[in-house]
Amino acid sequence: MGYHDTHLSEFGTAGAFATRSLRRHYGRAAFTAAIENGLMPDELSEVLAGRSVVEAFPVAGRESVVDYAHRAVAEMMVAYVSQPLN
Repeated sequence: MGYHDTHLSEFGTAGAFATRSLRRHYGRAAFTAAIENGLMPDELSEVLAGRSVVEAFPVAGRESVVDYAHRAVAEMMVAYVSQPLN
């Protein structure tokens, strides 16, 4: 599910720290957008299943933070409604 063309290392020259920082920025934007769009934190936790937002919904190429947040929320919603009922 989602995009698997992650090129986060191209965004910074400071190495792993810059990559983690950028991933965190994308993840926070998507998490915040998901909550603002109606997903409850416990529902979001179910969808993520212990993964970070960026692990579950990878960033596509040079996607902007805003574009990523919108796409990731859409994918989260699909994942949430596709979960089997208990």
